[in-house]
Amino acid sequence: MVQKWQKFIQKHPLRSELEWIIKDIQYNDLEKYYIKPLKGYQNTFRIRKWKIRVVFEKISSGNNIIAVDTRGGIYRGL
Repeated sequence: MVQKWQKFIQKHPLRSELEWIIKDIQYNDLEKYYIKPLKGYQNTFRIRKWKIRVVFEKISSGNNIIAVDTRGGIYRGL
């Protein structure tokens, strides 16, 4: 099943760069990004790139992508 954030990446013109960010999150290679924790959530963080936000959750077995969307739509439905 394709998730909403995967559909967003497939349609976006900067798809290849967003795919690199997703791979870095999945492999926990995060030192080159400015990561900010989300208020009101535990172990949930965001990476900002241009006007796009990638929200992910750090769990013991790795990182889980929650959402990828633009600045205005990312926080709806979290």
